[in-house]
Amino acid sequence: MKHILFVTYNRIGDAVLSSGVLSWLADRHPEAEITVACGPAAATLFRDQPGVTRIIEMPKQKRSGHWIDLWKQTRRTKWDLVVDLRASLISYALRARERRVLRQDTSLHRVPHIATVLGLTPPPVPRLATGREARAKVAELVPEGGKVLAVGPTANWGGKMWPAERFIELIRRITGSDGFLPGARVMLIGAASERDAALPVIEAIPDAQLIDLVGKTDLPLTAACLERADFYVGNDSGPMHMAAAVGLPTLGLFGPSPEDRYGPWGPKGASVRGPESFNEIISNPTYDFRSSKSEMTGLTVDKAHAAAQALWDKVTGQATAPRLSTLTVAHNEEHNLKACLDALSFADERVVVLDRCTDNSRAVAEAAGADTIIEGAWPIEGDRRNAGIDACKGDWILEVDADERVPEALAREISAVTQASPPGVYLIQFDNYVGATRVRYGWGAYIGASAAPRLFARGAKRWGRQRVHPSLDMGPRLGMLETRVDHLVDENISDMLARFDRYTTANARDLISSGKAQQETLRRNIRRIPSRFYKAYVRRKGYREGGYGFLVGVLAGLYPIVSWLKATLEPEVYREDETPGGDGPA
Repeated sequence: MKHILFVTYNRIGDAVLSSGVLSWLADRHPEAEITVACGPAAATLFRDQPGVTRIIEMPKQKRSGHWIDLWKQTRRTKWDLVVDLRASLISYALRARERRVLRQDTSLHRVPHIATVLGLTPPPVPRLATGREARAKVAELVPEGGKVLAVGPTANWGGKMWPAERFIELIRRITGSDGFLPGARVMLIGAASERDAALPVIEAIPDAQLIDLVGKTDLPLTAACLERADFYVGNDSGPMHMAAAVGLPTLGLFGPSPEDRYGPWGPKGASVRGPESFNEIISNPTYDFRSSKSEMTGLTVDKAHAAAQALWDKVTGQATAPRLSTLTVAHNEEHNLKACLDALSFADERVVVLDRCTDNSRAVAEAAGADTIIEGAWPIEGDRRNAGIDACKGDWILEVDADERVPEALAREISAVTQASPPGVYLIQFDNYVGATRVRYGWGAYIGASAAPRLFARGAKRWGRQRVHPSLDMGPRLGMLETRVDHLVDENISDMLARFDRYTTANARDLISSGKAQQETLRRNIRRIPSRFYKAYVRRKGYREGGYGFLVGVLAGLYPIVSWLKATLEPEVYREDETPGGDGPA
């Protein structure tokens, strides 16, 4: 019999988001006895979770007394596995054959972040199980018959609460005769401590339409009631994550919290906010986290209703898996294009952008079965890539350059994550080749990339207008795929040096046009050489690649100073850019 200790969070929302990893453990180890340690508020969430045989509540105590109590209750067990999502020292003080401790990473959505504790890609979808006792009570609270709109009008802090009058108007539109849930009953969800805040919405709903559950259900019963609903809309809160975890189409309303980290997870989840980003709200001089004043007033009913309608249309009108488009941008790549497009035959649509091609690239693309071919002239790399993105019709877009090959294993992984993930961006790792030699380590943004954000939902990525390594405006980062794409980056060392020359030329033009060339000095750029060489050769482990790794480190160190010297010593040569941009890996 295996014994697993799973240390998770105090807050309900975070605990729900960890349920996917917990469910994965139960599925992978059906014979195991799983002990869950968490805060009292979230404890009942795990009562009916498969594999959970014990729940240890950890009420917060002075001087970390709750951790000492946990150690006392678990120290006598020899654990096969300890999974610690709170990075506590307690996991190192227990006897365990294996321990996994979550490292902090604020760049990821919480679901893929939590999944990194076990290296799971794609991340397991949060999943709440409901027990027989809870399901038996649902029939009394939510009788059969008719559609149900679930609404979470409250939150644990007033700043995250959308005004009640706007909830009332949104409910009227959704359940009205021309709404997508005409005549639906309205199930209101919330904690007992939030009932006063919910009263304006409760009192505005006709009795015959109202299912008032605010403060009347525990967490397992709330989850079971949500299973009976057809749609959920509410503030960023625990019930929002619970709705998504039981498979309900869920729209989260966001203001002073980041949806790229806490948006409802899954293909049936979506988020909406007003015109101000999270950072703009919290950096406003009038912002006060101690105030209960709503920070959600920028979100209009019109925008929230449009987002709800779009999510409903997507969920109800999508009989098949999300469509995948691939985008390949090429300049005179007839020798590479066929093999690239052949490896993309798994996609629903293949879009090719040909930038001032003078070879047979179009004929090759047509023969390979490309669905859309766009020809034009774009001096700026970001402009032509954005043109290609705009031409893609799929829900998800995969960018693949002509000198890259997508293996079958990566194709399968892409299919899995696009069916299970909310809108966002995935990084894809590269296996870079110089000729026939794979050079995996040492690469960086200046001379080549080891990974890049190549798989993204429609609307989740736009390119900037820099000539080399353009900036990116991206949505939530969902994680990194496990399988690598093969990148035939250079044919030989001469080709590598020629690409270095192209990149430094393009960067010199950026330095000139932006005025940054005058802000730099020779001494500063000289100082960068050893630091950037060290970063590529040591920190990125270029030393493991022998001579190629050394060369990558040298070129990475020289990149800034060569670019600056071109911009300052020969500005008349590099002032204009009339040649196609290159194969920047950003």
